[in-house]
Amino acid sequence: MNPMDHGSFVTSTITHDPLTASSIFVYKGIAVKVGNEQQAVMTFDTDLLRVASAWTGGFLQWYLERDGLEDWPTPAGITHFETGNTPGWSIDGDFNDPRTWPYGPIPKEQGQYKGLYRHGEQVLFSYTFGSSDILELPGFDLIESRPVFTRTLNISPTQENLSLRVLQVPDSAKIEIQSVSQSSEYMVIQIGDQTRVVGAQGIPDGAEWRITKRHLILDFPETTETVRLKLAIGPILSGGETDYLASYLTNSSEVPDLSEFKEPGPDMMEMVETEAVMGDEDGPFTVDELTLPVPNPWNSFMRLTDVDFFSDGRAVVSSLSGDVWLVEGIKENLETLRWHRYATGLFQPNGVKVVNDQVYVTGRDQITRLHDINDDGYADFYENFNNEIMASINFHAFTMNLETDSQGNFYFAKSTPWPPYVRGEGPPKNAEITPHHGVLFKLSPDGKKLDIIAKGLRNPNGLSVGPDGEMIYADNEGNWVPTSKVHRIKEDGFHGFIPSAHQPSMPTSFESPIIWTPHYMDNSPAKPMFITSDQWPEELQDDILLASYGRANLSLILKEEVDGVWQGAHLNLPLMFKSGLERGRFHEDGHLYLAGMTSWQSIGQDWGSFHRVRYTGAPLNLPVEINTKAGGLELEFTQKVDPQTATNIENYQLQKWTYPWTSQYGTRGKLYSVDNPGETKPDPVKVESIRLSDDGKTIFLTIPALEPGIVHTSIGTLEDLPEMKEASLGLVMSISYQISTAEGVELSHMIHKTIHRVPSEGFAID
Repeated sequence: MNPMDHGSFVTSTITHDPLTASSIFVYKGIAVKVGNEQQAVMTFDTDLLRVASAWTGGFLQWYLERDGLEDWPTPAGITHFETGNTPGWSIDGDFNDPRTWPYGPIPKEQGQYKGLYRHGEQVLFSYTFGSSDILELPGFDLIESRPVFTRTLNISPTQENLSLRVLQVPDSAKIEIQSVSQSSEYMVIQIGDQTRVVGAQGIPDGAEWRITKRHLILDFPETTETVRLKLAIGPILSGGETDYLASYLTNSSEVPDLSEFKEPGPDMMEMVETEAVMGDEDGPFTVDELTLPVPNPWNSFMRLTDVDFFSDGRAVVSSLSGDVWLVEGIKENLETLRWHRYATGLFQPNGVKVVNDQVYVTGRDQITRLHDINDDGYADFYENFNNEIMASINFHAFTMNLETDSQGNFYFAKSTPWPPYVRGEGPPKNAEITPHHGVLFKLSPDGKKLDIIAKGLRNPNGLSVGPDGEMIYADNEGNWVPTSKVHRIKEDGFHGFIPSAHQPSMPTSFESPIIWTPHYMDNSPAKPMFITSDQWPEELQDDILLASYGRANLSLILKEEVDGVWQGAHLNLPLMFKSGLERGRFHEDGHLYLAGMTSWQSIGQDWGSFHRVRYTGAPLNLPVEINTKAGGLELEFTQKVDPQTATNIENYQLQKWTYPWTSQYGTRGKLYSVDNPGETKPDPVKVESIRLSDDGKTIFLTIPALEPGIVHTSIGTLEDLPEMKEASLGLVMSISYQISTAEGVELSHMIHKTIHRVPSEGFAID
């Protein structure tokens, strides 16, 4: 069982059996605890606007695979009723599914989920169907020891006939309607020797019951007044026990105006204080730890996924377990931090963005805009800002990132399932590829227009939008991704992962990455971040920092543009963190804040972490430019280097290799020869001579093999793409050296330079 207190609801895909794909009963479900002691659960489907299931006995059963991420939770109790996997309402009475794919919401013009309100421990759903606005309050009562689930609805006036599916029943069931009062009645549903009673309070004139397509249906006529209806669904019993519901309906108070439940209920502000730890490294960068609130009153599983900031400096961090936290006490000299849980119950939030001091969160189900109606530090309205994304069942298909551009557009991406399955190519499995897998989305500032602007992404765990609108993302190794990489996004471009190419013919090329990262350097990169802080070195402005989930470190990408193509040099910074890193942003204080987590394939020691990286002003003792030239490489430092060590060829070790583009799952450390296709070992690179600039800060490595033009690499026979034997995948060149500065500081780095193009210009010696 999961000991975490998720609050009054949890959003998730929910299944009857975690090992069987066919047992999924809701892809985007909100499981709500109902009843005075929250001893029962009802699940609302935000795609199909239906109550999908109800049970008693426990909340959700969670599973351990990949730390609770691989298998979906199941009901931890006894199911009392369900509805089928088609819309919960209908205008024509047929309840046909209008969607082309069995994922994602029904069309907006038919119905749309608006969001949920928290009223204390109660949850109020808001949605539309046809021209009606509908509020629905799930509930539960024990009536003479019998479990009865309630659905209280307010349905605005409508010029259409509406039909509501209440629950599944056999087509052979028989109904006997018993009147209690002018507007209250109950149905005795006879199924063999078993009986279920369903009561209704506030039935409008002209409403009728029927059984169609194995469901109990309530048909409403058009109305000029708001319908206030309460349904009471009793259990299946042996025998003819029905009177208990008649007395319940007789003694029930008037069906309430549910708009009252939009107002926040009582909340107790509960802060958790931690003591930050200031870093004391003596190098150019130091790392502070913003200590997590572990333990905490809710046993919240702190796996941080993203961070952003309010205008007053407070941090907002999301956690994969469904929480959003506010962090106070951020100042130059960190001391006591105050944490409190702002929101919970979200569906694996993997991105958070603050816009005009309002919090937006990416989940697998939707982009949620959080509202704190009474300004008490707790989110009261979880608004559906946009839920058009399809949520299918494969655990690997995360919805990731949340960024904005200067026009206010939002950007986020969806991973591709593993293993991938394309419809029509063999039997369907848990990993069916939908049109929303492996793509980058652009969402308009008002949340109404969602577009796909790039394809061919595999596991885009990290996205940034630069000051000039350029977008970059990191992708993780796997099939069609021989090793991890960082890409510059080209709108309408294909970025290498064939299962999510979403085009009729197999691509034969893709957008070149800025860098390939060898497996031993980073098996799982996360967010690449443009350096934009004016408190960081001027020489690094507009270069890129790369957070690593797999290696729990931070690295530097020195980018270079040749003929419009970005390529770069990658080197690790000597910094370590307590968990794998996921996302980071620069604060108004000029420092970089990093949120992270650890799960499978990461060396992080803690489940989660929150850090700050400060530039101390000490000498960088790092290269700040590594540029490709016709006939060599140019390494520029901020300090003068020692001429004797810097010009000694024996102090340099260079190798080169490339990668294949195949359906095989990554290279797992294999480096493919450029000079001898088919061999899996790097080639030595000959440095003919070394020169030093007049100012002593730039080293010129003469490498005759670097000739102007596109770098073509011969990678041997490819089973998947034989026409790609001669490819423009570029090459990776490792550059190791042991030299020193003019002041005697040792410089020993391993740098990996990805080269796609060599310019026509050679060295300019000054």
